[in-house]
Amino acid sequence: MAEAQSGTGQLQEQKKGLLIAVSVSVDKIISHFGAARNLVQKAQLGDSRLSPDVGHLVLTTLCPALHALVADGLKPFRKDLITGQRRSSPWSVVEASVKPARSAV
Repeated sequence: MAEAQSGTGQLQEQKKGLLIAVSVSVDKIISHFGAARNLVQKAQLGDSRLSPDVGHLVLTTLCPALHALVADGLKPFRKDLITGQRRSSPWSVVEASVKPARSAV
């Protein structure tokens, strides 16, 4: 019984760590934009050509944190009509989320 509780506690801590990683990354990006005094400066800080720091923050902190968070919640396989089952990946979630919605005309 104690082992089951220990395993559950570790799993909760792991999931909490995934959320904390995303939160820390978002805080870093927000603080990057906090230095701006007006909308023009914020736009300049968001342009990775003018401010490479924002691209670095997104690519090295936010993307890996989001990837880990999405990957943690995926089932290893999805049912597929043709092949029977297909491996799930975080990228398939991204692809599915950006497909245009069908218009209800």
